[in-house]
Amino acid sequence: MKKLLLVALLSCLVSAAYSQTDTLTTDKVAAYVDKQVVVKGVVAGARRFETGERAPLLLINLDEAYPNTPLTVVLYKEVLEKATINEQELTGKKVVASGKISVYRGRNQLVIEKLEDLKIGN
Repeated sequence: MKKLLLVALLSCLVSAAYSQTDTLTTDKVAAYVDKQVVVKGVVAGARRFETGERAPLLLINLDEAYPNTPLTVVLYKEVLEKATINEQELTGKKVVASGKISVYRGRNQLVIEKLEDLKIGN
């Protein structure tokens, strides 16, 4: 009985550890490269690109304008086609983005894999 209880307890602990996602602000993202996170920030600027290999795509800079932004949220064609986002109205809005932090050309980014991973508030 004790062994069964111990196994059940360990299973719960391991499960909780794997399902936990870090929530952080943009100034902390550099320490979380290659990790799944939830990031909160304020849009400092956004730009849509209509040409290029993965166009259309949308880049959303959080907390500071490019090139000083600590994090760029990226929406590629597959996600952007499902969204109704006007990039000209994003500046100043609060954003919560979920995904994996990566580095592209020396800059931190978070690629949105599905639309549900991006929440835009006021």
